[in-house]
Amino acid sequence: MDPRNLGDRWLAGDAVPGVDLARHATVFIAGGPFAGCVGSIALLLTPPPDPLYLVELRGDPGGEVRVRQSSLQRVV
Repeated sequence: MDPRNLGDRWLAGDAVPGVDLARHATVFIAGGPFAGCVGSIALLLTPPPDPLYLVELRGDPGGEVRVRQSSLQRVV
């Protein structure tokens, strides 16, 4: 897959090897300074091996944070 088109393909809903989370997926932040917070995936910022996402936090403290895939757990 061409890394220049990775974000566009991900936004379009295409499967991207090594990227486990889709846009709007609800996630629990399991590690880092925002551990324990819940949010939703807004954007894929960097490619694998450990993708970086922009996560919109829900509730308090709110806002947007950057979190690696390895620190996220999908909420089902």
